Amino acid sequence: MRVLKTIPAILLAAVLAAVSVCAAAEGEFRPLPIDLSGGAPLHEQYASDKLVYEDPTIRVERSLRTQSDVINREYYIADIVIRDPSQIRTASAEPTTFISERRVVGTTIARRVNAVFAMNGDYCGDFHGNESSKFVLRQGTIFRDTVDQRLDMLLIDEAGDFHIIRGSEDLASMDKTQIDGKKVINALQFGPALVIDGVPTEDDYLMSAKHSPQFADPDGREDRLCILQEGPLHYKVIATRNGANMAQFKQLVLSLAPDCTNAYVLDGGGSTQLVFLGEWYNNVTQKTKQNVRKLSDIVYFASAWFEEGE
Repeated sequence: MRVLKTIPAILLAAVLAAVSVCAAAEGEFRPLPIDLSGGAPLHEQYASDKLVYEDPTIRVERSLRTQSDVINREYYIADIVIRDPSQIRTASAEPTTFISERRVVGTTIARRVNAVFAMNGDYCGDFHGNESSKFVLRQGTIFRDTVDQRLDMLLIDEAGDFHIIRGSEDLASMDKTQIDGKKVINALQFGPALVIDGVPTEDDYLMSAKHSPQFADPDGREDRLCILQEGPLHYKVIATRNGANMAQFKQLVLSLAPDCTNAYVLDGGGSTQLVFLGEWYNNVTQKTKQNVRKLSDIVYFASAWFEEGE
């Protein structure tokens, strides 16, 4: 079994900065624009045994499929540290808007925006059968100004920090564009939240269908995916294989990231897709390759290191 060796975010940020100074003649760091464009071009290719991508602005380390002794399920985990908040981003199947009926596989979106690491989002697209009342604020722009009051909401601010608001009747009237004096860049509505401000969510809340989107089946054995923050500009993504109910998934997440500050569930089931350097790598079989579920949106991490001439 390969165990990820987590480097403290502050230390790694210093290392990335030092590397950037040494490599200054070869390229430069540029914060990414807060819009629907993508990240810096990638200069490495995917390989099934390649577990780490690193440049002066980002480090991603992913695991291969691993067995959990805590819940007796297999899982995948990725550890991500970025240099600048602009490197945690969202993208849509339709390049110019998030309110669209268009859906494509996650790799198509990830490749278009040069994602180093990407995952499925909250399925926010507007099409028959989808819960199209979800609030959609992406890359600093509000695309849909309604809310599903049942669902917890993840806000990602301009510093790259996570904030989670519980689903409630007050959610519609709350200001979701600013939090703690900072501008909100991305807001997602799927959930539920597994951890809020360091406090794990109660199992009764997690297992109630009242707090999960349609078809999420919190009590069922479903593939799950969450994104969490461990520290400044330091994140983890965890996904199960062969399914777990929501309470079991929380157990898994706490066993792998006991110090996380906020952990939030994104879409799962057949939508669970992890993409590394443009290739989908979780739950991949010959059957799933032929029947990959198409997505409306992704969350991703990009490089902000531009080589000379880019």
